Amino acid sequence: MALLLIALTGHLAFWFWRSRPGILIRLAKDSAQLVDGMVQPGDDDAKLEALETRTAQVLISFVLFLFWVAVGMAIMVSLPWGWDIAMNRQDGLAAFSSWQGLLAISAGGTLGLLYPKGKPSSSSYSSMNQLVHHLMLDHFHLQRWLHNKEVKGWRKKGGIPEPKFLLVTGLARAGTTSLLQRLMETDAFSSLHYGHMPLVVAPGTWSRWNKPKETALKERSHGDGILVGADSAEALEEPFWRLRTEAGYVQDDVLEPHRVSAEDHAAYLDFQGLVRENGKVYLAKNNNALLRYPALRSHNKDFRVVLMYREPLAHAASLLAMHQRYTAMQSEDPFVKIYMDWLAHHEFGLGHKPFRFDAGTSRTSGSTSDPDTLEYWLDRWMDYYEHALTADAHGVLFVSHEMWSRRPAEVLAAVLDEVGVVAAPLNLEPHTRKRKAEDAVEAAQLERVEALYSRLMERALHLD
Repeated sequence: MALLLIALTGHLAFWFWRSRPGILIRLAKDSAQLVDGMVQPGDDDAKLEALETRTAQVLISFVLFLFWVAVGMAIMVSLPWGWDIAMNRQDGLAAFSSWQGLLAISAGGTLGLLYPKGKPSSSSYSSMNQLVHHLMLDHFHLQRWLHNKEVKGWRKKGGIPEPKFLLVTGLARAGTTSLLQRLMETDAFSSLHYGHMPLVVAPGTWSRWNKPKETALKERSHGDGILVGADSAEALEEPFWRLRTEAGYVQDDVLEPHRVSAEDHAAYLDFQGLVRENGKVYLAKNNNALLRYPALRSHNKDFRVVLMYREPLAHAASLLAMHQRYTAMQSEDPFVKIYMDWLAHHEFGLGHKPFRFDAGTSRTSGSTSDPDTLEYWLDRWMDYYEHALTADAHGVLFVSHEMWSRRPAEVLAAVLDEVGVVAAPLNLEPHTRKRKAEDAVEAAQLERVEALYSRLMERALHLD
């Protein structure tokens, strides 16, 4: 009977601990906040008041944690203790020290961790996964400290910055991910991948702790048929740029041009060195790259850019559909928006922020500024590609989505030639499916976007 009571109380205690993860999460977050303050640059005296406040928060969280543990322990011994009192016996609590008692606690505790099942999470990210992302990406000073430490180690090992690299950019839904994946298949490039998240700024440090298992590829959240896995390259550079600027280019309602200094550019090459394998070229897909392209080019004439675009009505229709998809997804799972905000992915959804390349406001040449309309996304298309045509043409290769879909092998060869990379050809199948825009738009707006599209076609890669 005593062993049964021990198993039952073990089950209740472990269920109690499992049902209150917020206490442990609070302790972890407060501790990370304290460490972030400790590694913050600046005078120690100036930091003292903030550190005292953060230390007090950690102590309060730790006391709550100890109370939480104590309550669980009290639950664990309550029934055996009550059994001893009621039956005037001593074998209940004594059984805890026997191997049978330990086995009963283990069995009951295991069941307590599994049953009863809690309310299913609405998020595709587990609570632990979310916590790790918060700990890494919410603390600029901790990220900077880890990043600088890894850069110093890379330099000591003889790391040398390489000014030649390749950026794949364009307005979202232009085909940049497809091109990125094919470039990576040539094995001539190194790029950030999902396995580097969330400690993107110190990938070597994170890789010593994170050993993602090889799993079957699955369709990404866009629902566009592109399959990804832990080692799939993705647009993950923005945590580095947010760290350099403390997200200064991300305003409340827009994304503004980022003025990259010579020091920023040098730091960027160091960051690339943490990712780049020997003999390979650093490659990044970054839809925000046009925000800092002029500044980067002023410091570096060696890197190359592939700038992709798409037929405007199809492009706008795809952006509209993705905006509605992610708005619904983020409403159901708020962590998706938090995750995308960390990566400065404001292309669509509840966190959407349009590009503002000029001092004035973004255009509203269509009949509405409502992002649930095709006209709105045609305006965003105009904003982006009008500015793209003003970019220094040196080292920029304009590639149309239509050309990439119809003749992928030839486009890939042209991109490799632009970068000066020799790689074995890939057997790529053409993709001719075309999205149709269901909504009608004003004739004047349609005339403007078609005129701009013609200008892009004149500037674009031609294979004939």
